[in-house]
Amino acid sequence: MNVPEYASWINKKEIYFDQLTEVNSTRLHYTLNMSGKPPSLGEPVFPMVLFILGEPSVRPEELGEDGHPAKGGFMPPVPLKRRMFAGGDYEFFQPLKIGDEVDISWEISDITRKTGSSGELIIVDILREFSVQQELCIREIRHIVYTDSKPKTGQPGKPEDHGDWVETLESNPTQLFRYSALTFNGHRIHYDRPYAMEVEGYPGLVVHGPLLATLLSLFAERKSGRKLSKFCFRGKHPVFDLHEFTLTGSLKGKDSAELRVLDHQSQLAITANAEFLPI
Repeated sequence: MNVPEYASWINKKEIYFDQLTEVNSTRLHYTLNMSGKPPSLGEPVFPMVLFILGEPSVRPEELGEDGHPAKGGFMPPVPLKRRMFAGGDYEFFQPLKIGDEVDISWEISDITRKTGSSGELIIVDILREFSVQQELCIREIRHIVYTDSKPKTGQPGKPEDHGDWVETLESNPTQLFRYSALTFNGHRIHYDRPYAMEVEGYPGLVVHGPLLATLLSLFAERKSGRKLSKFCFRGKHPVFDLHEFTLTGSLKGKDSAELRVLDHQSQLAITANAEFLPI
C-alpha cells in the first residue's frame, strides 16, 4: 500500500562524490579480518565495499536521537521510532578499484505501508547507483523499515539446518565501532550499549545488517571460488555481539547459491541469494 502523506518524497534525489581510498579500504580489510594483503592503488576490491562510500555527512545538530540524520530531510518524517536496514538487492557491472573517484546517486524509489502481526511498518526503498567516469559499476536497492514494534523475545523455534558450507564467526564491540566509523553510520544500537538496551530494548549491541551481508558475500565467493554478479539479502532477526553466529550456504544450480546467517541458537537471521559470473 502506498503512503499518500509521503508522496512528495518519491523520486527525491541526491548525489554524492566520494573516493575509494587505499587507507579506508585497508581499514575495512582489517575490520573484517580478511586474509591476505589489502589491495593497493589501482587494484580491484570486493563488491560490498560499497557500504563505505557515499553516505550522507551532516552536522551533529542535524542528527536524530538514534544517531541517524534526522527524518524530514532526505528521508520522510516517519513517526515510527525504530529504524532497520532490512535488506538490499545488488548488481555488479564493473569492479571498483582503489583510487577511483565515485559518483553515488540516491533516489527514493518507493514508500509503502504494511500491517502485520508486529504492527505498522513503513518501508522506504532507495535506489543507489555507483559510477566511475560516467560508467555504471554497481546498482543497489536498499530497503529501510520503520516500526514501533519491540524486539521479539521468547523460546526459539526449531533450529535451522546447515547447508553444505558452514563457518562460525563472532563479532565484538570494537569491530562494530570500527565498521560504524568506516560506513559513517551513527546508529547508536551498534556501539552505545545503554541506548541499545534501555531505549530500543535489545539484549546487546546489534551487528549491522550490511556487515553480516558483507561477510556472507565474501563467504559465498570464498566457498564457490567464483565472483559475484548479483547479491540480495533480507534481514529476518537481529544478531548481537553477545554470541557467535554461523554463515551457511549451498550451491543452487550452476551459477548461484542460497545463503543464510544463523544466530547462536540456529535461528534464521538473514537469507541471501548470490549469482556468479559465468566461468
